[in-house]
Amino acid sequence: MKSFKHYLKEEGPVGDGDCFKVAGRAVVDDEGLKLVHAYVYGQGPMEGRRFEHAWNEHGSTCIDNSNGQKTIMKKSQYYKLAGVVKTAGAYASYSSTEGLVNMLKHKHWGPWDLSTMLGEKIPEHDRKVGKKKETISRRDLLKIKQE
Repeated sequence: MKSFKHYLKEEGPVGDGDCFKVAGRAVVDDEGLKLVHAYVYGQGPMEGRRFEHAWNEHGSTCIDNSNGQKTIMKKSQYYKLAGVVKTAGAYASYSSTEGLVNMLKHKHWGPWDLSTMLGEKIPEHDRKVGKKKETISRRDLLKIKQE
């Protein structure tokens, strides 16, 4: 079994940092999920570096399917391991409806409300964390509008 630290490397089969897109699509498909954007602290090659990340929540459970991984964990454990701090600019959570509204408003998967001042500068060759402000396709925008 892989440790949670493995998942925070933001590497995997996809390897392109797809957390914002994957978490966003999840709330399009399941209105019972919450969407969370926050700064987390990486592990492995990213250890100690703070970067933007996205995942979903259902009650007290975190669901992180970014980069082809399937992480389901108690919220308290996930937050502790990832170093999540619920402060303005470092953390934002959205109901499914709020997430859909932001997708339509900004026309990208996120992040929308995180401070750019809090992230660590990550060299491009190490940049395997979430693609920020990845444009939402026309097809997906139409699906979101129908929700």
